[in-house]
Amino acid sequence: MPRPPKKTTDATPKYTSKERVRFIFEPDRNSPNGQTYSWLIHTTYDGKEKAASATRSFWMPFAARDSGKYSEAELQELAKQCIWRLEEQIQFIRENFGVDVPARQVIASPPATSSTAENGAGSSTSEPQTEQERFFNDLDLSMDDNMLGDIGDALS
Repeated sequence: MPRPPKKTTDATPKYTSKERVRFIFEPDRNSPNGQTYSWLIHTTYDGKEKAASATRSFWMPFAARDSGKYSEAELQELAKQCIWRLEEQIQFIRENFGVDVPARQVIASPPATSSTAENGAGSSTSEPQTEQERFFNDLDLSMDDNMLGDIGDALS
């Protein structure tokens, strides 16, 4: 439900009438999304901005292109900045978890998930034994039509 607009006073800045996007995300706390966002918000400094920055790095060039407000040169520069930011995060993950840069490989399809294992494409048919194994079996970083099912957004 959209929030009512703020009442302005002499002390209130005049820009409060900007059109805002309200973004609500309430995943189950034990889901991969819930664990990630809970960690960001409650454990790290400026977690909400980190989540917003990650989203912008992935999707801002597409949103900018679809808006029709940017030249091709501006879109190219924005795309380069987002790629730089994503590569910076990849390096940060590698350094924190001791992951070497792999030799370039062509991956024909994403790794098998728990759903492909159930369909016979995976090598294991037994249920994961630990909570951590269940977490990683449920973790799917590929795009899915229902990926944003826990998200509601509205213009207020």
